Amino acid sequence: MKKTIGFFTGARSDYGIMKNLIKDVEELGVFNTQIYVSGIHLLEKFGNTVKEIENDGFSKYSVIKAFDEDNEPGYKEFSKIIETLSKVLQDEAPDVMFLIGDRFESYAAALACHFCEISIIHSGGGTLTKGANDNIYRYNISNLATYHFATSKGNYERLLSLPVIVDENVFFTGSFAIDGINEFKRNPLPVAEIVTGLKSGEFCLVTFHSVTQSKENVADIMDGVIRTILSYGKQVLLTYPNNDPGYQEILNVIEKWKSNKNVFVREHLGAVGYYAALRECLMIIGNSSSGIIEAPYFNKTVFNIGSRQEGREIDDSVITLPCDETLILNLLEQHLNQSSTEKTCNHIYGDGDALVKIRKLLSEHILPRI
Repeated sequence: MKKTIGFFTGARSDYGIMKNLIKDVEELGVFNTQIYVSGIHLLEKFGNTVKEIENDGFSKYSVIKAFDEDNEPGYKEFSKIIETLSKVLQDEAPDVMFLIGDRFESYAAALACHFCEISIIHSGGGTLTKGANDNIYRYNISNLATYHFATSKGNYERLLSLPVIVDENVFFTGSFAIDGINEFKRNPLPVAEIVTGLKSGEFCLVTFHSVTQSKENVADIMDGVIRTILSYGKQVLLTYPNNDPGYQEILNVIEKWKSNKNVFVREHLGAVGYYAALRECLMIIGNSSSGIIEAPYFNKTVFNIGSRQEGREIDDSVITLPCDETLILNLLEQHLNQSSTEKTCNHIYGDGDALVKIRKLLSEHILPRI
């Protein structure tokens, strides 16, 4: 009888990275797969991205409803994920659950798995992000997990230093987001097919999330960044934040600018759409982990603003700046005044063979143990 591996996704960001792995595991043929969908996937305000899962051909998934449309997530929503997912897991009883990263929802899922005695595979442990609560969630997930797939060598070494983790269950795989990027590059899609009206090489991609561990005026800085880009006759592509506490201030800035003819707003782009935007944009500005992990593989300049990603290993193409609006806008103007130059990628997060490594680990190391 086949073992079942579950995949929990609470946000468009982790699903965009995870979906190729789910397809790969299905093709492997030694596991049954089951997807557990929760978080902002189920919110209309954030694009109801459960539809993307359906469009990708995954009809077999369980819905774990937790959030209301207008409420920031808190302990009630956290508890609801644990309670609801635990009941589902008791009925469906997957043999192992795959979790990515550091989201609030993933931490709740890890606790539900722990109480239901379901082993956890965790991808993305060992990372540091000192400016976000995600740092806390990530390390707690690592403590609860049995198997660990590290996305960088630094993260791998950090996981090995944790006394509660069994060294033989820690593996450096790289990020399988890079596999997706390499696949996209082999058959790229023009961004204009995703966002009508965007001009290749004439727009900046701007993605900001709220900062949960310090008081930083990211909404004001985002407003100034948009104003500055537009003043140079360039376009702006804005993507929605996650629903972390404080997200409404960022949405207010988006609402302010969305009627401008040179501002394009998308609740979500999907992985392919996001890669198309990275490929054809002038530069990337914000505080998203995608600017640290994925963007350098497109050889573009990245402005990483504030402390949200502090502690991550960063590529030479990433410019990290404090939340000083004058400093940021002055440097942005300098870059808008000069011709863009292609940057060199340091390949910190692997070479795009993570899926091959994970496939082998699942069949040869993990399957015999569950």
